[in-house]
Amino acid sequence: MSIELTTEQAQAIAAEGEQVVVIDPTTKQAYRLIREEVFKKVQALLYDDSPWTPGETGVLAGQVFGRLDDTDYSEYLDTP
Repeated sequence: MSIELTTEQAQAIAAEGEQVVVIDPTTKQAYRLIREEVFKKVQALLYDDSPWTPGETGVLAGQVFGRLDDTDYSEYLDTP
């Protein structure tokens, strides 16, 4: 969904900079409005779309760490 800003709103956002707090007048709920490129950076940090489950990642990490030396790393790789 896209909402087009009024000229006044766009000017207010330009004056604020990186992020703007937007208040829904009906619910008084606050929202953060950020630029698209900032959102994409945050999304890349938070969203993992890899096909690996945490358990599979733990097994793979255990195999890799096990090749480093003779230490048993399994206790460090327990997944919740």
